[in-house]
Amino acid sequence: MKIAEPGFHEKLSNIPARSWSKAHFSGRAKCDILLNNICEVFNRRLIGARDKPVITCLEFIRVYMTKRIVNVKKIQAKAHGPLTPHAQEVFNKIKEEASQLNVLMVDAVQYQVNSSRSQCVVNVKNKTCTCRKWDLTSMPCKHAVAAINDMARNDIRIGVPEELVDEVYWLSTWKKVYENVINPIPGPENWITSQCPTKLLPPKHHKQVGRPQKKRKKSVGEAEVEAHFDSERKMTWKGNTTKCSNSTAVYVRNAVYVMLLLVMQLMYQTH
Repeated sequence: MKIAEPGFHEKLSNIPARSWSKAHFSGRAKCDILLNNICEVFNRRLIGARDKPVITCLEFIRVYMTKRIVNVKKIQAKAHGPLTPHAQEVFNKIKEEASQLNVLMVDAVQYQVNSSRSQCVVNVKNKTCTCRKWDLTSMPCKHAVAAINDMARNDIRIGVPEELVDEVYWLSTWKKVYENVINPIPGPENWITSQCPTKLLPPKHHKQVGRPQKKRKKSVGEAEVEAHFDSERKMTWKGNTTKCSNSTAVYVRNAVYVMLLLVMQLMYQTH
């Protein structure tokens, strides 16, 4: 990176590695993804209320959150198993990958797990693996699941692999998060008049020129990428320079010659 992009390397050098490098993540967040999707999704939901007054905007958020809680509870009622539906789907893929690994037992705690391209050490007691996926996500990686399966074959009682998944992925924990509800409130006509002696005045509003923009501003890199796609998400030739091939140039030249001959013939007939 220092050779290919020296400016980018200098910029990253001034930022702590734990903020942008997965290798330096602490594991406290129990997630190995460095994204801001939660805020992005919530911000997108507020497009319809972003330019409204404060009370109207808060009422929009309250209704949206109420509907979301109800929809999540419907999904929870259909879910079965120790983990949430998405966590169970991810863990099932991990278990499929674990079935293709070879395990070498060192003792009741440490295991060496081999694949065609890697070799990792798993410590079941400390819940760690040298690939660091178990450390970062608190969900057993494929090497850990392979070691757990080997323990079961050797009559070492440790339980099913799902029991070693952190409780943040449990279905019961998910239900606790959404066990509270947002109580309905009456309309403004039934609100009690505030006794606060201070009167809050609205801010001075200056109407801007043109229609107010509701869409979020895109970054420079994102705008450049989307500029090459049309409304149907297909690549376009926008911004690209097209050059005629030799055959095309010859065809155009011959067409010009024919047109000149026709013009000269018409002029000769008129004279």
